[in-house]
Amino acid sequence: MPRSARPSATGPQTTAIAAAAQQVSVWEDDPEPAIQVLQPLVNPSQHPLAYSFPQPAPAPGGQPGTPSFRYWTAAVALRRGADFWAPRMPPSGNWQVGASLPVLLDEGVDLNAYYDRKALNFFRGPAPSAPSGFAYSGESPDVVCHEMGHAILDTLKPQLWDAASHEAAAFHESFGDMSAILSALQLQSLRSAILADTAGNLYRNSRLSRLAEQLGSAIRAQQPDAVDPDCLRNAVNSFTYQDPITLPQMAPAAQLSSEPHSFSRVFTGAFFEALAGMLAAKAANPASPTEQELLAVSQEMGDILVAGIRQAPVVSNFYAQVAAAVVQASASKSTAYPPILKGVFVRRSILSLHAATTVEALHQSMVAAAIAPSVETGPTDDLDRVALPAAHYGLVQTLLVETPSHPRQFFVASAATDASSIDPASAITAARAFVDDLFRRGRVDYNNFGLPEARLEHGRSLRTHGLVDESGAVRLRRRFFDCGLGHR
Repeated sequence: MPRSARPSATGPQTTAIAAAAQQVSVWEDDPEPAIQVLQPLVNPSQHPLAYSFPQPAPAPGGQPGTPSFRYWTAAVALRRGADFWAPRMPPSGNWQVGASLPVLLDEGVDLNAYYDRKALNFFRGPAPSAPSGFAYSGESPDVVCHEMGHAILDTLKPQLWDAASHEAAAFHESFGDMSAILSALQLQSLRSAILADTAGNLYRNSRLSRLAEQLGSAIRAQQPDAVDPDCLRNAVNSFTYQDPITLPQMAPAAQLSSEPHSFSRVFTGAFFEALAGMLAAKAANPASPTEQELLAVSQEMGDILVAGIRQAPVVSNFYAQVAAAVVQASASKSTAYPPILKGVFVRRSILSLHAATTVEALHQSMVAAAIAPSVETGPTDDLDRVALPAAHYGLVQTLLVETPSHPRQFFVASAATDASSIDPASAITAARAFVDDLFRRGRVDYNNFGLPEARLEHGRSLRTHGLVDESGAVRLRRRFFDCGLGHR
């Protein structure tokens, strides 16, 4: 046989087999739609934004519900999310916790997942709709990219971690949901499917807007009004801003409350609506945008969000500060974007009409006056720590909390019901309202501080905050952001 006719070790058939061996089947967005896609094998430990999973890694090829399938679905989703955010992160390429972020995929029985500045922690819980009878939160790309979002934001804006603020806590949850959506949009197959399902109108209820369907279904089986009827939270919603201090501490999913997951939906809804508007403005044919145009808009939105977050001071009306900074940042991408974003933020009452129509003029006047309008608040820009009335919480020692107290670069505010600008609460008033809600909802571990007869017991094992000793006083410290049934 002539040499040229012999089968080659690197011929088309062998190359196809080798390529298939480098792919793994994973969930596209969540176990409940149960749509699998083939994705390249990834190295979770690569930098920047490296992860560390317990070793050894299982061989790919497991079926849904197996540890192998769960591992590779999480690894692929987390790597995709990290690769999306990495170009927008500090040059070190590290997380707030260090060079590598541990990932723990099965930490016990609970309908939950959380980020605790040590690891991403995932659990399993009873789920009637799941074939195995259990929902594994770490098997949902929606959930893992939400938790990763907490870690991303903690690296970008560490001051939010201990800030005693309803809006700071709610924005953390919103950013987790935005991270899940933007990470999902990096998948070509999902972009094409969503545009087909929505006929090009992105702001419609879809698999993209419905976050964590399986976890939501499992929670709904135990507490029917705790979550949305078709998922954990839906980015297509009609919630508008209200001062969280005036809202109830808890409410059914159909209503808005000051609880962070509930209140997060105001900003997430605005983000998703703005994303749809930006896509229509970007598309050569607004009635039929392409998946490449959707990819480009998702990348631009990531840039805009990070720029806005870095510029926004942590103050009592944090939503308005982020919104104003996002409007400013969007102008660098397209002159069409600021009017779209302002329109959305005004409809959602996140910005008052006056704030929206003057924010760019204020920005320009600050530049003209040589006042730095976009100084990024970094790790050294600490928040003021104040003492709250200890007896109010059944404590003997002074209670120290960090207040939303950065200097305001310029005045912007959200809207009241009559469309006027609200007068934001003082940093101390906002902090006290937030701490009051934590104690009322049983989210604080007393750690044996205070008077035993004055403590409140809610029967929950997971508490997002704890009291720690600090020079004879007691300080309130955040332990984690959790995203399951435990906060209900």
